[in-house]
Amino acid sequence: FNMVNIYKPTKDAEFFIPFGPVIGYCKLSDTLMKELNSHINDDLPDHSPYLVGKVKEEKRFTQEITHKVIQELQDFIFNYYRYTFERARMHGGSLDKNVDYGLNVINGWFVRQYAGEYNPLHIHTNCSISCVGYLSLPEGYEEETKEDDKDHHPSHGHIQFTNGSPGWNESSGFTVKPCVGDFYIFPAKMLHCVYPFYCKGERRSFSVNMDIAQISKEEVEKALAKNK
Repeated sequence: FNMVNIYKPTKDAEFFIPFGPVIGYCKLSDTLMKELNSHINDDLPDHSPYLVGKVKEEKRFTQEITHKVIQELQDFIFNYYRYTFERARMHGGSLDKNVDYGLNVINGWFVRQYAGEYNPLHIHTNCSISCVGYLSLPEGYEEETKEDDKDHHPSHGHIQFTNGSPGWNESSGFTVKPCVGDFYIFPAKMLHCVYPFYCKGERRSFSVNMDIAQISKEEVEKALAKNK
């Protein structure tokens, strides 16, 4: 009696994952990464009083830096918003065609994380969408993670997203090893944390908090007419 042979997949077999939040992923362009890295030593405002991270250096974006990020990523962000909107309603509807959608950026910042620093489990407030993009990793990070991978639960320098409670064949956590150029977008209320690493050097990332603003096309036309 072979348990493995009980189930035989067929062409019309399908599996669904209709519950839970969505995490989006894309790659940052070399141009954007070079632009953001060029600002890392600018005299930027300290953003750490507004964050939970046990990190010494967290610097707030200027409008110029924010504009560069949104200029590249806004199409991806809106596609993420459209997908999550329609998925949440299953086959119940799509975005209202009588409404224009705009991106309202609440804030953005760099995180310069060094050995032993970490970000405890938290959410992002006063926004609906957040994200993280990776700009630099320590030279010795790959070696450290190779050693860490030998353990039963590798996590050095990783980000972990969590939602709900674990159950039978269900996971409540999603752990990601950062790679330069990776960009993840997720609901702001999703719990997440960042584990420490221990090699010398900097793990550099950025985050942006956002909302999707809605305005009727009638209001847009009135505003345009008023400004003529």
